[in-house]
Amino acid sequence: MSQEELIILIQTGNIKAFDEFYKNNWKPLYHMAYRATGSIDDAKDLVQNVFINFWNTRESIDAGKFHVSYLFTSLRNGIINLHKKTEVRRQHAELQPEMNIAYTNEDHYIAKELAQTLHTRVTLLPNKMQQVFVLSRYQNLSVSEISETLNITPRTVKNQLSTALKILRTGLGLLGTIVFYFFLK
Repeated sequence: MSQEELIILIQTGNIKAFDEFYKNNWKPLYHMAYRATGSIDDAKDLVQNVFINFWNTRESIDAGKFHVSYLFTSLRNGIINLHKKTEVRRQHAELQPEMNIAYTNEDHYIAKELAQTLHTRVTLLPNKMQQVFVLSRYQNLSVSEISETLNITPRTVKNQLSTALKILRTGLGLLGTIVFYFFLK
């Protein structure tokens, strides 16, 4: 059966035709992928993705104009994307040690105490102000979403939030000011 006939059958969803097409084309793709990656697993994954993409786009392929180079182009793009991802992971791994900060038990204790104090202070806020703060900082709602939820104007939401932050900031002292600067501003 010719390649064009196989593609016409594949377009109709014929699995046997797809299987034959796969058997006819997988090996050169695999060799190219393996040479590019040096990894059996990556090569298999890349070739599998080529055929998955082929299957998913089968209905839009012009059987008369299809050439096997389409598969190699798809594979080449997959290899390029894999190398980009690998490079990003490598760069991230290089930066990771700089980003790891060793926290002591004392740091965890202070953070826990601060969180408890903040929670206590929030519960002491007036009811509407407390609702605005919780919706903004804990549920990440926007001013307009809070306005709609509580049926108040956006300006009132901003005022309530500003006042709540001032009250909490003064109630938590210097450490609270640092926390607000980095996390709750």
